[in-house]
Amino acid sequence: MDNVNVQSHDDQTARDRRRNERFAGPFDGFRVGLLETPLNIFDLSRGGCFVNSMHDQTPGVRFTMKIQLPRVGVITLRAETLYLRSGFGFAVRFVDMDDETESLLDQALEQLQDG
Repeated sequence: MDNVNVQSHDDQTARDRRRNERFAGPFDGFRVGLLETPLNIFDLSRGGCFVNSMHDQTPGVRFTMKIQLPRVGVITLRAETLYLRSGFGFAVRFVDMDDETESLLDQALEQLQDG
């Protein structure tokens, strides 16, 4: 039997997460709920971002957020908390992205890349 290197899904996800170019920000955003809570967003990429927050967020929680992006405007995304850095904020990945939202995010990131 050949010794085949099989890659786990978690390994691939970690590699994909690092493969996406990140844009430092900050970007203005809001957590959507009964009241829209302001968010400071950093390290924005196609796969997710870091939310600067003094409030801890439990990993695995999904929520809706809006991000104000240059030349594209406000986009609404579903996010899931990956991990938190207590006292600093939490990282999220974008989930359940429809084609229109994905296209808007790609446009915004391309324009940020072009300067």
